[in-house]
Amino acid sequence: MGRHHPWTVTLVTEGGRYVDFKASPELIRETLEDLPRVAGTVAESAIIDFLTWANGPSSIFETNDFGVRPLKSNESGVNPKPLEQQCRVGVLFRDLARNTGSGDLIPTAGQLEAAIKRTDPDFDQACWGWCLWPHLFTALGPESPDSEGHVIQYNLWAWGDDPDEVHSNIVRGFTNLRAALQQVDA
Repeated sequence: MGRHHPWTVTLVTEGGRYVDFKASPELIRETLEDLPRVAGTVAESAIIDFLTWANGPSSIFETNDFGVRPLKSNESGVNPKPLEQQCRVGVLFRDLARNTGSGDLIPTAGQLEAAIKRTDPDFDQACWGWCLWPHLFTALGPESPDSEGHVIQYNLWAWGDDPDEVHSNIVRGFTNLRAALQQVDA
């Protein structure tokens, strides 16, 4: 299912709404509904740092969606560690036209995948997966066929023997994603 950008409200998370972190980075901590799931941990700081950078003036990207699932038992079989936590973040070009069918988001997604793999190739305590999420960029004109495009939705799975190890691996995962985005930006 697609989404508008910017979106207004969500039917899944009561009170959930789009916040323009480019214009109001100070709202990151207070408006992310899932952030209390990592409150007071190194993961919380890393998430806030990543979102502040990604939406900041030195980045060509922005984010329009973020979530953290509760820490849980690892039932995936992908990693032998007993605990797992998942995060997601939607990343798009700040220049909205670059995210449309005539833009360059889709080839950039492939470049980002390669950059993430190169960034920390021996790290196996977290992994990123991604997909293209259809969006309608209403600021480009909601009736225009040129307003249809995508956002890259990244999903992070991090594992560990205890919550501290899981959260440290989330930090490393976001550090790696930022490094990949900076490589592609360069």
